[in-house]
Amino acid sequence: MERFLKLVRKDIEIIERDSVQPNAIIVCIPQEVMDACTPENQDHARIQSEGSDLRNRIKLIGMEARIPTQLIKPSTLSIRTDRQRASRAWNLTVGLLYKSQRGHPWKTRQIEDGHCYAGLSFYRERDEGDDVIRAALAHVFHGRDHIILQSDPLPDITEDENGSPHLSYEAARQVGEQILEYYEAQKGTRPSRFVLHKPSVFWEEEREGLLDATDGVRDLDLVWVRRRPKVRLFPPTDYPAMRGTLLSVPDDDVHYLYTSGYVPEETTYQGSGVPSPIEIRPDEICETPSLEICKEILFFTKLDWNTSDYAIRMPATVSVAKRVGTILSEVDTESISEVRPQYFYYM
Repeated sequence: MERFLKLVRKDIEIIERDSVQPNAIIVCIPQEVMDACTPENQDHARIQSEGSDLRNRIKLIGMEARIPTQLIKPSTLSIRTDRQRASRAWNLTVGLLYKSQRGHPWKTRQIEDGHCYAGLSFYRERDEGDDVIRAALAHVFHGRDHIILQSDPLPDITEDENGSPHLSYEAARQVGEQILEYYEAQKGTRPSRFVLHKPSVFWEEEREGLLDATDGVRDLDLVWVRRRPKVRLFPPTDYPAMRGTLLSVPDDDVHYLYTSGYVPEETTYQGSGVPSPIEIRPDEICETPSLEICKEILFFTKLDWNTSDYAIRMPATVSVAKRVGTILSEVDTESISEVRPQYFYYM
């Protein structure tokens, strides 16, 4: 892997010095590299060697040169059916369009002015003493723009019995202030409404830290979004549950939303197996009605430009930050002078 990465870095540095830079760089990975970097008990979905991920490290090399990269594996070019040809051509077109124009490949409805949405995720990194610490990532949406914000290392993050991370008061305040400072720098004012999605329940310390960070914000909505609840719905038809189906338990203020499922416009369900909902629990600090919260989360499942699918399972606020975290957890991140916040460097 190291020899291949050295060649990739050398070629990208040559391109970087060119007076006319490309909008994106396509990196084709030879089969020999795939075989050498894939453990025997693993398929080619992840190309790793000694705990290091080849894809992640190439993304960091491209980021350092300020040029987005597009990786192509041998399997991408192994096409047997017209459906495969169409699907892969569409995926590459969408990805390269987003990276080359440094912006959205398609329009979505405008996020209401004065509203700021963010999702928290966490990743592990190592400090000089080789101790594992965590940092938080926030995927922030406002208007038609979105960006990835990286916190400073947060050594005081606590894990619950399920391994889910939780912030201390100080860390929650720090992350909340960082998001709002970015918003204010872009818009010239604080948002009137701030919505924060998190893949684990909010602890009291987190609530207090976020409340203090959002002083001056009229409406604060804290929402727990869980990926794998045990609830399933089986409609009395030949089709699985329809995307957008919502089951609410008002007494507990818990909601089960099908972000994947049968889509009438496509007359099909593209997934495999029986679709399952995600679980949405508005926190005790949530000003907006639960139905509106669920509608917004359904909307955010269509805002991941790293796929040509109709929608993804989890809202982009949470899912994108999680994927970016796997890249920033690489040791190579330490050598980058400035970690870029734009999503197209990571996809």
